[in-house]
Amino acid sequence: MKAIIFDFDGVIHDTFDLAYKINVEIFGDTFTEENYRDVFNGNIFKNTDFNEKDNDKFSKLQKEAFKYLKIDENIKNNLEKISKEYMLFVISSNEEGTLKMYFQNNNFTHIFKEILGLETHRSKVKKFEYLFEKYGIKVDDCIFVTDTLGDILEGNKVGIRTIAVDFGFHKRDQLEKGKPFKIVSNFDEILEAIKSVY
Repeated sequence: MKAIIFDFDGVIHDTFDLAYKINVEIFGDTFTEENYRDVFNGNIFKNTDFNEKDNDKFSKLQKEAFKYLKIDENIKNNLEKISKEYMLFVISSNEEGTLKMYFQNNNFTHIFKEILGLETHRSKVKKFEYLFEKYGIKVDDCIFVTDTLGDILEGNKVGIRTIAVDFGFHKRDQLEKGKPFKIVSNFDEILEAIKSVY
């Protein structure tokens, strides 16, 4: 195993409430939590019909909120531990600029070799393919850690094994539909789950 690819939202930081509140601010309270979770059953850009004006407003409000986010110390320590054995990457549907600001604000920019977000491509399949080509990584050399059914399904398209976490946007029963390699309930379990792939 050479590389571990992490999703950001719901895995490294639980941003569900933050993002949902911004969506309510934009669309009103008829947009329910269940509606929002359902957006992540597939690629979010194919599952939504938000226009550019909505996206710009979301981006601006989210960037402001992200300025105040602090990374959990336990997650930070676990990522440090995992990084001693594997190359780490982020593949996210969020904006690279916002994520990079988050890691800069938390003095944690050294941990990931590359952060790929919305600016690189709207498809996580394309982002996986980019990493495989750029770093000479085979699909069997890496694992994807995520919290949504949509991400698992995109991982399945390229044949990457997925460790799902049930403490993010989707609960265990939803994650199981994508048939991930393993589902964990705590960040402390991720390294052990990675090693169990061998």
